Amino acid sequence: MTTKKQLQDQLTWYTSFTDYIENNHINIYNESCIYADNIERQELESKFLEFPELEEEEEEEEEEENTCYECGEEIDQDQRFCSKECYNNSFNERI
Repeated sequence: MTTKKQLQDQLTWYTSFTDYIENNHINIYNESCIYADNIERQELESKFLEFPELEEEEEEEEEEENTCYECGEEIDQDQRFCSKECYNNSFNERI
């Protein structure tokens, strides 16, 4: 059985983890938040709850522009970088 202390330690670890992602990889953090919200919503909707106001927010999110992780230039929705050069620069910074 999980103790209160173990749950507090686990929550502290998750908080540190998400803080690091938010501070160092904001696009991944934002995408992860949207993903988690959608999973939570699916679980709640499976219990016959509806959230019409969220549908409007999703439509607005779809219209957001996607930008290159390295330079911030606008790119297609399915891309992460605008060029091979930006990809390579990003990779070199992580090494």
